Amino acid sequence: VDAGELRSFLADRLPGYAIPPAITVLDELPLTANGKIDRSALTALVADIPETTEHEPPVGPAETVLATIWADLLERPAVRRTDNFFTLGGDSLLATRMIARLRAEGVTDARLSVLFQTPVLADFAATLTLGEAAAPVPALAPDVAHRHDPFPPTEVQRAYWLGRAEHFTLGGVGCHFYTEFDGDIDLDRLETAWNLLIERHEMLRAVFDQDGLQRILPEVPRFTVAAVDSVEAMREQMSHQVLDVSAWPLFDARAVRHEGGVRLGVSFDNIIVDALSMMVFFAELDQLYHDPDTILPPIGVSFRDYLLAQDPDPAVFETAKEYWAARLPELPPAPQLPLRVDPALIGRPRFARRELRLPAARWRAITELARRYELTPATVLAAAFGEVLGTWSAQKELTLNLTLFDRREVHPDIHRVLGDFTSLLLVGYRQGAGWLDGARKLQEEVWRGLEHGEVSAVWVMRELARRNAAIEMTMPVVFTSTLGVGGEGMGGPSFAEQVWGVSQTPQVWLDSQVGEIDGELLVRWDAVEELFAPGVLDAMFGAYGGLLEWLAEGDWSGEVPALLPG
Repeated sequence: VDAGELRSFLADRLPGYAIPPAITVLDELPLTANGKIDRSALTALVADIPETTEHEPPVGPAETVLATIWADLLERPAVRRTDNFFTLGGDSLLATRMIARLRAEGVTDARLSVLFQTPVLADFAATLTLGEAAAPVPALAPDVAHRHDPFPPTEVQRAYWLGRAEHFTLGGVGCHFYTEFDGDIDLDRLETAWNLLIERHEMLRAVFDQDGLQRILPEVPRFTVAAVDSVEAMREQMSHQVLDVSAWPLFDARAVRHEGGVRLGVSFDNIIVDALSMMVFFAELDQLYHDPDTILPPIGVSFRDYLLAQDPDPAVFETAKEYWAARLPELPPAPQLPLRVDPALIGRPRFARRELRLPAARWRAITELARRYELTPATVLAAAFGEVLGTWSAQKELTLNLTLFDRREVHPDIHRVLGDFTSLLLVGYRQGAGWLDGARKLQEEVWRGLEHGEVSAVWVMRELARRNAAIEMTMPVVFTSTLGVGGEGMGGPSFAEQVWGVSQTPQVWLDSQVGEIDGELLVRWDAVEELFAPGVLDAMFGAYGGLLEWLAEGDWSGEVPALLPG
């Protein structure tokens, strides 16, 4: 037996984690006096094998370039040629950044879908062709002279703007995020910190005109935190408010004083900020609250600069359109969840939240298993969501609407910029031979979609509506993951504790949000309560929590537990 041929044979049939790092060929197996295999002798033999293959450094220019990039992105001191992108903690966000870095190094044929199929460094490097490194791209230059001129919205911002119209099904709402905090809050210090951030971040001074164009106001009045008589009144006023996007501000904060301190209500229209922006805001608010003289790092570029500089290669854009046009006939329908009322009959939807936390030890068990099976943790959670939806919809195939946070690294300060960088991706979840099979198919589809991300889900839904001669086409069940993008502000400011919250999005039935706080997995479902019969959402959410517990146990090849009430 040739060890190299055997390794190739295994690579064609097994995932990378199942291929032994070292293969030793023996003339015969050691036997005991009784003629049985001497396992202790084999164990001793394995212990004597030098770990040369497992710790083999990169070989050749392509592997060396790739290993350097992986070590940087995955925060590793060194990467070996046998290392696996997933087992090192890689995810789709890091993979997208890796592709951009490779192109800067002159590698023009790097593809996400190939990385998914060959995640071992040596195998992936073998698919790459090194060319001449591209000239360093200058950082995006700020256009200070025109910073207050109107500029167009992103496709998602325009969808949020249009979705406020009540003639759309489940319209009449803004994409709005509301949170309540409790603590011994000094409101004067809070106002001071908040106004410093308004001065610092342009999108906190943004408004929209009647044509949907946005612009930054050069000056605004001092923002104050309004006093409210009771928590109930504050929640009634703020939790489902629809802010007028033509008038500043597109956020709100109110407070109720009580014996234990202050209850603070904060709401943001997501037309100006995405989830990462909210984390940046709360992290910086926390710093300025504790020390108003804090000098925050400068921001040398604006959201306006970023949007106006986006100029996709026409050939790449056309290829993406061709991909999605070919995918349209194969795209499964939206989840057909058991509704008790036609969504078109609901005047103004009201959302309610369900929330759970998976303890750190259970969540760590899931993430470690995900790496072993070459899955990203976000894929595992999305696949579990798809499994629950498919069971409750009696569908083996359905389409999920994934929220992505797409900030291209065109400037060193881009991750400190506030704005709505959100994009959407439609992916089909197809139940497989087992849960693990379905999860792997989902991950492959996600990565193929990301590879053609120049075309957004908004365009795809418009094209679906056109082909079906429909007035509108929606994919009303959304999955949002902040895993991998989380920062210091994930849980809000440190001077207060999150105690209640809800979000709403136009034309959405159910939005599942997952993130990590203090090592625990946080899962939130915000849904239009009126759409479902009493108890349905509770049972579905309970089934999702039960499936997460099953995943933490580790037998992913086993039969999925029952997800419907007995």
